[in-house]
Amino acid sequence: MALLAACAGPSSEKKAAEEDSASAVTEIEHTTNISAYIEGIDDYAGTGGRMLTAHDFAVADNSSGLVAIYSSTGKPLRLYLYPESQQSGNATESWIYLDTLNGKPIMFREVVKEANQVRENSFYYKGDALAHSESRVAADLAALNDAEFGPYKSPYPENDYRMKPAEVNTLATQVMAAVRSQRKDLSKVANEMRLLGASHWATGNEPGWSLAIIPHEKIIFTGNYGADKFELPYADVQKGNKDAAEFSTSGNGHTLSARFEPQRCTDDAGKKHEMTVTVTVDGKVLKGCGDMLY
Repeated sequence: MALLAACAGPSSEKKAAEEDSASAVTEIEHTTNISAYIEGIDDYAGTGGRMLTAHDFAVADNSSGLVAIYSSTGKPLRLYLYPESQQSGNATESWIYLDTLNGKPIMFREVVKEANQVRENSFYYKGDALAHSESRVAADLAALNDAEFGPYKSPYPENDYRMKPAEVNTLATQVMAAVRSQRKDLSKVANEMRLLGASHWATGNEPGWSLAIIPHEKIIFTGNYGADKFELPYADVQKGNKDAAEFSTSGNGHTLSARFEPQRCTDDAGKKHEMTVTVTVDGKVLKGCGDMLY
């Protein structure tokens, strides 16, 4: 008993306290570094990167829309899940941030809209372990940024997948597979352009031509049934009359303008598309049909 008493003496307690303090400092540094990294990803997502989307992704009993942000070299950066249609239970938006070195989640963030309040939960991962978790609550979204974080308390600690990096990684893998899957309503070439990050796609027959708008990167025009193909600098979308999306660019000896009108269009094969498109290439006007790829 004397030996046990000696082991639990003041020096042992001091050492334990020092270890706890060192662990806390490491935790703070880890979460701070991740937060800075995440801020960089969010900034990049707004000004660059490739975006892929999908819909009707099953999460428990609900359906979610998906948005994945990739770097220009194809590395996954951020995944976003948002509620679609009628939700059972609270409406939840979730973000998964990925480590560009190994592609694994380094942070999971969710905003849960409950009956009378909004809750934000954040989970930080280090390797295959949960490094830190925190939560804050406010009356509404506007007040959430001013709320202080406190320890996260799980309502179901034994089965909380957000506290298990391996399970969050499984979800991230499923999301990336969903956004990269082939869309059955699109042609093979349209699917190829979509995987390159294209937001708008159009085709016509005067003679056969196609147009792909890839935000932050380029605009690709193919004419004369593929015999003519050139790339032009990307131009930000402009809003035209009747809610049309308009693009105008020039380069490599060519000029191009495109107008995507939200008006149903039927192509020569009888297939229906969500937009009517007018493209002017080097002064020649082309008519066709188009689709949003987001």
